[in-house]
Amino acid sequence: MGKKIVEMNKEIDQKLILIRHQIMVDLRLLKVKKKHNNSYVNPYETKTFDGMFYDKKN
Repeated sequence: MGKKIVEMNKEIDQKLILIRHQIMVDLRLLKVKKKHNNSYVNPYETKTFDGMFYDKKN
């Protein structure tokens, strides 16, 4: 019974690692999308020190 539990635990750990990796990728993509969306919602948010506006959209 103990060996079976250890084997199951290894499988669960591997699956959790894959799920955690996918969540991290999703969070990175969401962060990029939020940044790009914010630049379209408020394009003049960037502050310049000399009074000029620089377009940062690529």
